[in-house]
Amino acid sequence: MDRSNFYNIIHLSLSFFLILTPFGVTQIFQTSSDHAKDGALALAITSLVFCLTNLVLSSYITRSLGVRLTLIFSSVAYVPFIASNIKYNRWTLYISGFLVGVGAALLWTAQGVYVTISTNKHEQVNNLVPSSTRGLMNGTFFGIFQLHQIIGNLLVSFLFHIKLEQWIIFTILTSICGLGTFSLIFLRPVEISKDGKKQSILSSVSILFDIRFLFLIPTMCYSGLSQGFIAAAVPPLIVDKSWKYLIFGLFGTVSAVSYVFFGNLSDLIGRRLVIFAIGALAHMTIFVLLLIVWEPPLDQNNTEIFLILVIGLSIGDAIFGTLLYSIIGTFYEESRLADAFACLKVFQSGSTAIAFVEDVYVPFSIQVLCLIILLSLAFITLIYEHYGIISLDTGKTRMSIQKENKKETEADIEGQFAYATLSNET
Repeated sequence: MDRSNFYNIIHLSLSFFLILTPFGVTQIFQTSSDHAKDGALALAITSLVFCLTNLVLSSYITRSLGVRLTLIFSSVAYVPFIASNIKYNRWTLYISGFLVGVGAALLWTAQGVYVTISTNKHEQVNNLVPSSTRGLMNGTFFGIFQLHQIIGNLLVSFLFHIKLEQWIIFTILTSICGLGTFSLIFLRPVEISKDGKKQSILSSVSILFDIRFLFLIPTMCYSGLSQGFIAAAVPPLIVDKSWKYLIFGLFGTVSAVSYVFFGNLSDLIGRRLVIFAIGALAHMTIFVLLLIVWEPPLDQNNTEIFLILVIGLSIGDAIFGTLLYSIIGTFYEESRLADAFACLKVFQSGSTAIAFVEDVYVPFSIQVLCLIILLSLAFITLIYEHYGIISLDTGKTRMSIQKENKKETEADIEGQFAYATLSNET
């Protein structure tokens, strides 16, 4: 079996691991430091700019520069954002947050395209059924990438434990991010298929009128809102800094395993809606507990609460993240991948920005209630789309499935008739 395209995805995921390791712990630091309000607003700026850049630029630039160059140039924006914490300055934080919003939009659009094209080539070269390895390939990428939650949080927990100064800690993190950016230079390029149509800066907007994409929007919004909630509202629930980063190290561990396990499971059973249901149940259980049973401030001596909290949230987050990428890869041809992934990030990042703003101005219980309502809506629309419009597993429309079933039925009838005729003649 030719595994070269699989190795491409591993290379990409390791580069993302190095870039996002410092970025992830920086997010947690900014929403729970002495300047938590400024940190939350900086991350809200990042998410809003990320959203707008995806809407008007990321798809166009990815097609114009090519996937590999887009990945390299956009990753550079993460370095000043992390370095801005070496010495605190509000406006440096806001400006670097703006820059990383632009860079992240380009980076994640190119990432989605790169993984999908590599998956397509892997299936073609090895004569595999189309869409039969999307869960595995996306799960592998996110599983390796998600190790940044483990290594990053354990590293920072240790650095805080030995009482290093903040500027030393963030100098180390900035260097790690720069190494990840450098490693992308050696990534093998992939080519985006051209459909012959002239593409404009706003061409990605047209995908919003595609009914397949339209019914995925509530799930995209929920994914973004829940990610923002985990990054902004959950860290302050854990008071001790060293314990906080250990807990989020556990979050990363469970996430990494869940990405690979549930991604592969979705391929094996071919029932993505069932896997979505597992993720929805995991999150809904945590939200109900937070709303009714636990009610912050949480008991800092009851470690079981934190363990259950991060395990449930990480399982659901991994499932929604992996399957959204798999479904978009199934629905769209390579010529529209950049548009689809750009608009996916529009809704995810816009919702994440809302979560960061909510964390500053909205009571915790109302945030949880909003997540419960949006999660319910997302799952209902997924059910309707799968059974009423298009299969989440194969990308075939209900009409085409009905035609195939009709042809199979007619073939069976013809076969039975021929058999009966032959029997009578005999």
